[in-house]
Amino acid sequence: MTIEVRQLLIRSQVGVRTTANIPGEAAFQRELERIKAQILAECKTYLREQLKSARER
Repeated sequence: MTIEVRQLLIRSQVGVRTTANIPGEAAFQRELERIKAQILAECKTYLREQLKSARER
């Protein structure tokens, strides 16, 4: 019998962001937000698949 143990740890911070007036900072922040949104979407998809798989067993 196989026993599978996994752990998903998600860390996030909520707070006020301040951005310095550094050239390219705004573009960097937009790209960072886009990447975060993409990672979050992929995590949600993975979790949905895992829950679906668990229910089918």
